[in-house]
Amino acid sequence: MTSSVLETSRLKIRKPLPEDFPAFEAFCARDRSKWVGGPVDRRDAWEGFTSNLGHWVMRGYGYFHVEMKETGDAVGRVGLRRTIDRPETEVAFSLYEDRFEGMGLAYEAASAVRDHGYTDLELPSIVSYIHPDNVRSIALAKRMGAGLDPNAPLWPTHKDLLVFRHPTPEDLQ
Repeated sequence: MTSSVLETSRLKIRKPLPEDFPAFEAFCARDRSKWVGGPVDRRDAWEGFTSNLGHWVMRGYGYFHVEMKETGDAVGRVGLRRTIDRPETEVAFSLYEDRFEGMGLAYEAASAVRDHGYTDLELPSIVSYIHPDNVRSIALAKRMGAGLDPNAPLWPTHKDLLVFRHPTPEDLQ
């Protein structure tokens, strides 16, 4: 079982709670969610939210809820996912609102979660599946040290996505 709380200097990264649903629902209704299957209605947002809670039960990890330490504002979600159709564990990230862009928050949270996956969960590899038009996520993956892996197995239901492989701690030595 994974830790349910990670912290950085600015962020509290924790297992989601039922009261986090309104922030996730609002994100799912915005155009910002287009890279993760949105925008969607309340019912589909609920399905996505509860699916993540189930992922925590089944795998012991999933998407974390990310909030600012100082204010408690919901920043977004960042986590590790390995559904039955994904060939590898993915670190994925979404900021809920434009106002959180350009502050390094996605980098801070995603790096902490990726490191947690390698160190605490002892995952052998971590990738990010990213749509080729999602330039901000591609830039973030590259900033995290991930490189395009053209030989990686594709996600069968999302073959249009690029696969960025994150360096392991051994790769960084």
